[in-house]
Amino acid sequence: MEDAVLEHPDYRTLEERLAEWRTEILTRMDRADELAVLPSYPRVNLAREAGVTVRVESCLGTVNPLSADAVYYDVTAPAPDGAVPFASEDPDHPTLAELRRRFPLASVAGEGTSVERAARLRDWIKSLFPHHIPYRMPEWNALLILDRGSRGVEHFICIHYSVSLVQCCLALGIPARLINLHRGISDSYRVGDEAVADPPVDEHVVAEIWSSEQGGWAMMDTDFDVHYERDGLALSAWEIHRAFADDELAKIEPRRGPHSMSFNAYGERLPDEDEFFATELPAYYRHITVLMRNDFLSDTDGPVTMAHPVDETATPILWHRGSDNRLQPHLMGPVVVAQPWTDVTPVLTDGNRRTSWASADLDDPHTVEVALAGPRLLARAVLYWPEYRLRYHSSTAYRLETRDGDSGAWEPWISVTDGPETAYSVHDAETRRATHVRLVQAAGGGSADFPARLWLAQLELYSPS
Repeated sequence: MEDAVLEHPDYRTLEERLAEWRTEILTRMDRADELAVLPSYPRVNLAREAGVTVRVESCLGTVNPLSADAVYYDVTAPAPDGAVPFASEDPDHPTLAELRRRFPLASVAGEGTSVERAARLRDWIKSLFPHHIPYRMPEWNALLILDRGSRGVEHFICIHYSVSLVQCCLALGIPARLINLHRGISDSYRVGDEAVADPPVDEHVVAEIWSSEQGGWAMMDTDFDVHYERDGLALSAWEIHRAFADDELAKIEPRRGPHSMSFNAYGERLPDEDEFFATELPAYYRHITVLMRNDFLSDTDGPVTMAHPVDETATPILWHRGSDNRLQPHLMGPVVVAQPWTDVTPVLTDGNRRTSWASADLDDPHTVEVALAGPRLLARAVLYWPEYRLRYHSSTAYRLETRDGDSGAWEPWISVTDGPETAYSVHDAETRRATHVRLVQAAGGGSADFPARLWLAQLELYSPS
């Protein structure tokens, strides 16, 4: 059946909306004791019941390529077949020009190879401010970080050192990108105990620069002011990973800058610096993840594809519970950034419309399957679509199907073939008993800007009123 989505009235009454807004305001103001006086409503979102499971067929925010070649290629040249796409910053972005004007980047970098120039920039950035836990998570903007860090206005950590190095390198025409490192991956530890969990699951962020002389990527760790070499060549994060995995750390050599020092996850100095740089810091390269874009100045809140190459020691992972990894620069969380791979995600039924999930950008049908907590009578489905670059990215062609029982056949329930742009789509349909609901987007049925992507913020299901 066809749905006239735009003509459908708001499925919540004014009183319900006011209660929702008041709940949000009281929560933000830390006045939870007043929540009890708000009116409640009997309508229950069945997709949020305990025991509901949501499975997706792909995640834009996480890829686990079977070969490092999928991410270790020259991003200034056409991408090879099978490569994960990389989005590069506009070399003429005004912030890069302002970086060159405000700071002595060219004179600091000096002459020499790309590795030598990037290492000098790394040393200089580390000299500007110490590592301290920030008050907030600021924008990924080197102009802001270098200015406020050098004046002592704000504190910064590894990600901000790395963002600064990447954008300073870009300002001088040296390709660069961000790399996330994990000592381990788990989903069963107490938040805040990442560094002391068994295994440790704390993370670190570094950068890689493209060395035209070596014809490959070279890792630069600005926070610890170090890079690693083997036989006189600067190593990529993946090459350090392989040295760690192959028990060949003795064959690589740390090249420390003048501001290099060792400290643990809590910022405490460590006594044996030689041991730290030889074995303890390389242990963070057990898992390496490449952020497949560096255009954070041009696109401050777009999705980020986290590409995590796998091998016999690095098993697949899932980033941010399967979200699209859109940046939320003014928030510190989430702390738990990765977990062992699963096709289950809570992002679409957690009640948070500020986060979203996206499928891979493929010209294929895309699906989201919801297993309900048990047999339920369904009469309404509500889909919330994400907003990005001043547009809502609602799908244009999709259908909802239901199934009653684990082995039952999928039965058509709702169909849309020419959906308009809208913040959310409300679908009232014939009452149906079901244990499972499946959303299927037709091939090419995404939004006008992203036709190959199913992009969704929340999925809600309701019984007859």
